[in-house]
Amino acid sequence: MIRVRLLVLSIASVLVVIGCGEHRLPEGDAHDGDLAAGRLIFERKCARCHSSRGDGKTAVAGRFPYANLIDGVWRSDGSAETIEKQIRQGHDPMPSFQGKLTDEQIRQTVVYVRELTDPKGGPKR
Repeated sequence: MIRVRLLVLSIASVLVVIGCGEHRLPEGDAHDGDLAAGRLIFERKCARCHSSRGDGKTAVAGRFPYANLIDGVWRSDGSAETIEKQIRQGHDPMPSFQGKLTDEQIRQTVVYVRELTDPKGGPKR
């Protein structure tokens, strides 16, 4: 009887640990609502510096080389993870959006920013 109870407790413990594990948000999909939501967030929060087209041609940030998001020249490797980190933490002169955007909004913005740039460095059409 003690063995059965220990077995049941062990199984229950394993299930609790699995259920409480860290879950990352899934990477967004450009073919669902994430792209549209990301575009709206970008227009409201990012276009002031990056322009609504993402080319960085603004009075605010036009002189900063990484303001242009469609030329394929990134401060980092351009991966979803590094774009997310940039949005969350900022990097001078870009402000941090941690606490200003939800995790979901950041993920949606990453989807949109990645859609702005073609892998070969040109703008996506």
